[in-house]
Amino acid sequence: MERHNIKPIVEGKGVWWHPGNRGPLKNLSYILQFGSMKFYKVRMDHTMFPHMHPGIGIRFIHSGKFQWSVEGQEVELLPDDLSITNPWQLYGSPHGKTDIGEYTWMLVKPETYGTNTPLSLGSWTQLSQNFQKNLGDLLTKENTIVLRNAKKLKKYFVEMKNELCGQETGYEIIAGNLIDNFFIELYRHLSNRKQRIEKEYNFTEELTTIITNDLNKKWIIEDLALQFGMGKTKFTDEVKKLTGYPPASFIINLKIEKAIELLKNETNNLSEIALVCGFSSLQHFTSTFSNRIGIGPAKFRVANRKQNG
Repeated sequence: MERHNIKPIVEGKGVWWHPGNRGPLKNLSYILQFGSMKFYKVRMDHTMFPHMHPGIGIRFIHSGKFQWSVEGQEVELLPDDLSITNPWQLYGSPHGKTDIGEYTWMLVKPETYGTNTPLSLGSWTQLSQNFQKNLGDLLTKENTIVLRNAKKLKKYFVEMKNELCGQETGYEIIAGNLIDNFFIELYRHLSNRKQRIEKEYNFTEELTTIITNDLNKKWIIEDLALQFGMGKTKFTDEVKKLTGYPPASFIINLKIEKAIELLKNETNNLSEIALVCGFSSLQHFTSTFSNRIGIGPAKFRVANRKQNG
């Protein structure tokens, strides 16, 4: 993929330092860009189309709504959202325009970093090599990194702007410390999110296994909740959050999934399928199946037979 060195046309109010205007970055070679701008109008600009930068891109939204794209995946960023991109990723506006709003961005150039190369930030950082490698691993595992409501991280962008604008004695040291501390907080957030995602996945998998292993059972929500060490209300909220359905509906969905699997096997008659899937009667099975799928189980079987010859 060709790397484009694109210099955006800026129509807004704020600060922006870049290779053509280093300003306070002249003593901070690892920061390729730093900007904090407020844009007052939408402007079509071909330089805003997705392109690559030779660094880790970090952007924090202060106000407005920004429609951006990372590797072809469109994302909507709102106030207090944070976006991270890797050097090899195409990033920009899918429509080639600037949006109304305010955001701060920073481009940090690592010494070495790639999809198969561990992250090494360079001699300026106080972070251990092992920490840098682990951070790089987290960054490369996600195609699109967007942290929603990342208010805790806002302080780093505000303080960095103040240090670069003031350029008081020792600002270079403070700038390096701010980036180090930011990466530590980012690592914690991503690590905790990874663990949370794994925990949520395990919860859904375990619940699915428990139910599908005994579809014929008349499940009591309170009993299921106890198996996960939760009360009924918390359990119901958790299932709805992770599956989109309250527990009773989720159980019915699993029964219907099993019924569809059995209907594709011509040796099973409808009454047997109804019994195996835990429906109280063939009539109950037929009406529930019709409500969820749009046609009855008998018609579904005929349609599936025709589709598969």
